[in-house]
Amino acid sequence: MKGLFLRIVAGLCLLLWAIDMVFPWQHIMHSEENPYQAIQERGKLVVGTINHPISYFINGEGESGLEYELSKAFASYLNVELEMRPMESTDTLFDALDEHKIDIAAANLFYQTDKAEHFQLGPSYYSASWQLAYRKGENRPRSLAQINDTLVIPESSELVKILKDAQLKHPKLRWRVDKKLTQEELLLQVAEGKIAYTLANSLDISATQQIKPQIAVAFDLTDEMSVHWYLSNNSSNELQSALLDFMNTAIDSGLIANIEEKYFNHFRQFDYVDTKSYLNSIEAILPKFEPLFTKHKGNLDWRLLAAIAYQESHWNPDATSPTGVRGMMMLTKDTAERMKITDRTDPEQSIKAGSEYLHWLIEQIPDSINNDDRIWFALAAYNMGLGHLLDARRLTKSLGGNADNWLDVKKNLPLLAEKRYYTNLKYGYARGYEAVQYVENIRRYMNSIMNYYRVQQNQSDKNEDVNNNSSTGSPAEENDHEQEKTLKTE
Repeated sequence: MKGLFLRIVAGLCLLLWAIDMVFPWQHIMHSEENPYQAIQERGKLVVGTINHPISYFINGEGESGLEYELSKAFASYLNVELEMRPMESTDTLFDALDEHKIDIAAANLFYQTDKAEHFQLGPSYYSASWQLAYRKGENRPRSLAQINDTLVIPESSELVKILKDAQLKHPKLRWRVDKKLTQEELLLQVAEGKIAYTLANSLDISATQQIKPQIAVAFDLTDEMSVHWYLSNNSSNELQSALLDFMNTAIDSGLIANIEEKYFNHFRQFDYVDTKSYLNSIEAILPKFEPLFTKHKGNLDWRLLAAIAYQESHWNPDATSPTGVRGMMMLTKDTAERMKITDRTDPEQSIKAGSEYLHWLIEQIPDSINNDDRIWFALAAYNMGLGHLLDARRLTKSLGGNADNWLDVKKNLPLLAEKRYYTNLKYGYARGYEAVQYVENIRRYMNSIMNYYRVQQNQSDKNEDVNNNSSTGSPAEENDHEQEKTLKTE
C-alpha cells in the first residue's frame, strides 16, 4: 500500500508539472501583479534597451545616452535604483517585456498599432521616420518601385511588416534581413559601397552622416512617427500613470528638451563638404596633435578641446585673422599674456593656454547652472567674451526665460545684435548668432571625433576576433543562408 501511495503522489506531481507546462500559471500571475508595486518592493526599475550611439552606450564615464538619462530621471522620480538591460534587437526586447523580464522597453521605439494593442504605451517624447539610405553619387531611387539592387535591412519585425505591406503594391520588391549587423553597421556598409540600400531611422542616418557623409537619403518610407516607451500589458495602470506624470513634468521643466539638445539637435545642420573635409583632417592631421590635446585637457574631454581647435583654426598652428588672433586656438594677444605664453603659433603653448582659459571661464559660470550646460555657456563666452554672455543671461531673465538654462539663453543670444536690445545692455552689441553657431559646430565636431574613433575601434575589434578565430582553427562562420534570408510573399 505504501508503494502504491508513493506512486500515486509521484503521478500527481508529474501531472501538475505537465499542466504547468501547458498553462503557464507563473506567467499569468506575473501579468496580474502590479508592476508599480513590484518596482517599489524590489527598489529597482529594470529598463530594456538596445546598444545605440545615441540612445544607450557605455563610454569612459559609464552609461550614457538619451534613453539612459531619461530612464535615470524616471527611476529617481520613483525613488528607486535603475538597471539597464541591453538586448540584441527590438524583437528580443518586446519578448522580454512580454515575459515580464523588464519593466519598460526604451530604445527609440516607434508607435506600432499591433504593439500598442498588446502592451501599455508611454507618452511620446519625440518623432522620427523610416528612410531609405543610399550612397551619395550613386543611383537615387525615388520610390520602392525604383530600387534596382539588393535592399538589406537589420533584423526587425516592424520593418518586415512595412515591407510586406508595400510588396502588395510592388510585387517585385525584394529584401534581405541581415541578422549579424546592426542598423549603424548596415549604414556604414552603404557608405562604403558594400551594399546599395538599407532602411534606417532618420535619427540614425543623421548621426551616421557625421562620420560617413557619403550617406544620403533617397526618400522617406514613412511619415514622421512618434517615439514611445512600452510597458507590459497589465490590469493595473499605476506604472503607466506614474510615467505619464513624469513625462509631463519632464516636458514642462525642459528636461526632455535639454536631453534632446545634448544628444541630437546639433545633427540638424549637416554640410557634406564641411563634414568630408573635417573627417579627412581627423585621419590626416589630428593624430599629430592628439598627444597635446590629451596632455593639456585638464578636466575637459580631449576631444572637446580638439573640436574647439578645429573650429578655431582647422588645426593650423599658423592660422591668423584680420583681427589679430592667431595660432591653433586663435588667441588674442591679451589672452596669451594673461595665460603667460610667449608664442601663440607654437601648438603646445596655444593648446595649453586655450585649455587654461576655458577652464577659467568655466569657473566664472554660476553654480546655479547644471554641469551639463556649463561648458556650452563657457564656449559662448570663449567666442564673444564673458561680458556679452552675462548680458545674454540678463536679457533672457528680463524676457521671462531661465538664465540658467542653455536652451533659453541660446534662443536669445542672436538678440544681442539687435539695436532695440543691445542699446539697453551693459556691454552693448555682440554677434550672438555667431556664438550660437560656434557652439553648435563644436558639438558636431566633438561628436564626429567620438563616433569616428568608436567605429574604428569596433572594426578593429572585429578584425581581431576574426584573426583569433583563424589562428585557433575555429570553424568557419555559419553559412549566410542560415543567418540571413530573403523575405518574399508567394
